[in-house]
Amino acid sequence: MTIFIILAAVLVLLALVLLAPPLLRLRTPLALDRNQQNVVIAQERLSELETDLNNGVLNQSEFEQAKLELEQALLLDISGGDDTDKETPETPQQHGRLALGSLAVLVPALTVGLYLYLGEPQMIGFDPQQQASHAQNAGHGGEELPPVEEMIESLVSHLKEQPEDAEGWFLLGRTYMVMKDYPKAVTAFDTAYKLVGDIPSAMLSLADAMAMANNGDMTGRPAELIRKAVTVAPQDPTALWLAGMVERQSGNLEAALTHFEALKPLLAGEPESVAKVNGFITDIQRQLGQAEPVQSTSAEAVVTAIKVKVSLASELQAQVKPEQLVFVYAKALQGPPMPLAAAKLQVKDLPVEVTLDDSSAMMPQMKLSNFDQVIVGARVSMSGDPIAKSGDFNGEISPVMVQTNAAVDVVINSTVQ
Repeated sequence: MTIFIILAAVLVLLALVLLAPPLLRLRTPLALDRNQQNVVIAQERLSELETDLNNGVLNQSEFEQAKLELEQALLLDISGGDDTDKETPETPQQHGRLALGSLAVLVPALTVGLYLYLGEPQMIGFDPQQQASHAQNAGHGGEELPPVEEMIESLVSHLKEQPEDAEGWFLLGRTYMVMKDYPKAVTAFDTAYKLVGDIPSAMLSLADAMAMANNGDMTGRPAELIRKAVTVAPQDPTALWLAGMVERQSGNLEAALTHFEALKPLLAGEPESVAKVNGFITDIQRQLGQAEPVQSTSAEAVVTAIKVKVSLASELQAQVKPEQLVFVYAKALQGPPMPLAAAKLQVKDLPVEVTLDDSSAMMPQMKLSNFDQVIVGARVSMSGDPIAKSGDFNGEISPVMVQTNAAVDVVINSTVQ
């Protein structure tokens, strides 16, 4: 416990040390990290889920569950580190000192509060007996959330006294984004934008918050801000990515293609992002009727996939109906339960062979090719719910080595308890 606290304090102190020089050099960093790209990918996936819902591929329950898993994965991604943008506004040195003083108080407070709210503090100094006691008491209301709201109110009070603190407004906006309170995030980012002017990171943060508050719709003011940002910073990867998405949504395919083609060389060392951009480019070229598709590199041409032959045990065939759903999936051997790849079919389709690959990944960080070993399984859902329930029939194979052209046979022969 003591070692953990010391290490956490050292990391917070290091963060403050890194923030101090730019603040005292008349700079107020206004960061926008690559997580914006993950937000856009999540928005794309949400649009696909909505399309599946409208087309009857998913029912409302399946849609809500998939949407919940997408939001959980995105929250974990967003609450990660920051990559600071290179363009920052000049502010008086006094403001820099005030901002540094504010951060010296607010960063440790918000770090501790958000960890207690989102983390697993009970795992520090893990003791089996204590863990057993915790498990027994978990269902009896013994666990209370810390007063995160009070810390946010403290920051709000500070900003009432120092309304010109752009960094404070930006920090408040980031906090609201983590808490998924998008309307309040819009207000905070809008205030920061008015203070610093046409800084790309400020415009893109505001556009992102407005889009999230409007269920991923980037039309209207978000589109205007993104187009303005890419004009100011034509080599900014985040601006190019979002501008490409805006023009694609708006039907301006030539403009979208221009942005994505300019973005691709800036993504060296990020194969997942390059693959995604290549997919956008190929799709746009197809819609425009262009003959030449994007040529993939040799590394991108290697496809990680698992061929799964699924069958139903003969003793269970009389207990299921032809129209009942069958979910085929691959999930991490150790990690979150979210599928890395999945396919949906019906009992009447069995036996069948399906291919699981990265095309059905919900997030770039949670896909098949990022793991060495996985669990491959298939399940007949008696309720139609994608989440396993007592009474469902399933079969699993574990571990399965992830490699090109891997193949497994899964027999659904057991009952979920």
